[in-house]
Amino acid sequence: MRVSVVRRQETGDSETGDSRLFYLFFPLPYTPHPTPHTPHPTPHFPTSPLPHFPTSPLPHFPTSPLPHFPTSPLPTLP
Repeated sequence: MRVSVVRRQETGDSETGDSRLFYLFFPLPYTPHPTPHTPHPTPHFPTSPLPHFPTSPLPHFPTSPLPHFPTSPLPTLP
């Protein structure tokens, strides 16, 4: 019975593992994040003077003297 023993190069495997760990935890210096983590210039909930539900004198449904459907007689053609 013949047993073949294959020797592995431990140095090559360890170098590959080290380089993977290096790239996982230490990104390359020439690839910075494009935008810095700065607070947004505008707030998420604006505090503008205009309220969400306006209480202006203008009603939502206008009560103007002109009706929506005119009731004036249509001119008859001669």
